[in-house]
Amino acid sequence: MKKWQIIVLIILGSIFGVYHILSFTGVFAVYKNATPSNEPNIKEGEFIITTNLLYAKPGDFVSYKFEHPDSLNTHYRVHRLVALENDILEIKDGILFINGKDFDKNYSLAHKYKISIEELKKFDLDQNEIEDYYFWLKSEDTITMFVNDEVAENHNLKDRIVTKIRSETDELIKAAYNEDWNKDNFGPIKIPLGKVFVMGDNRDASEDSRYIGPVDKSALKGVLIK
Repeated sequence: MKKWQIIVLIILGSIFGVYHILSFTGVFAVYKNATPSNEPNIKEGEFIITTNLLYAKPGDFVSYKFEHPDSLNTHYRVHRLVALENDILEIKDGILFINGKDFDKNYSLAHKYKISIEELKKFDLDQNEIEDYYFWLKSEDTITMFVNDEVAENHNLKDRIVTKIRSETDELIKAAYNEDWNKDNFGPIKIPLGKVFVMGDNRDASEDSRYIGPVDKSALKGVLIK
């Protein structure tokens, strides 16, 4: 083996070793976003970088260790941190309130919308907007889809948003909280000590703290930096 080849191997080995040390310690970790739960802000399949050198605050995307209660499956998830211990959280008609203040107004989110197929044909959508329409659920004459709220507003679809009424109970949420709540009408709840509450920006396609309960602060592994 030539001398330059040995030098290249040493350099590559060093880079590989440093990366794994940084990843193991959480200083620098790379993940591939596997779900659409954070659309439109983190695309499915997008690579993201997190670090534990930053202090997680409400509004940050955080990575955390999740252990599924019904299996031995342990993995890392990424959601937006929305509430800290002692915060009062409530969702009313699909809008998130933290300590009585509208949390959602500062963020671009996605929700489920239902429109007729004939109406959809009339829209003049560019390619970027088409990519913001995902999970098409088609019936005989309507389509239900998860849409970037900004796109929905641009096409006057805000009144077509699909939300659950307060009297509808989500059995998964009831199993987690023993309350007759659903994804759009939830709480109020005071976040317990040592816990945080996380939610996906794609509010109708995210298995987050509404379903799995508040997350232990000790389970937080990093803050998204890209």
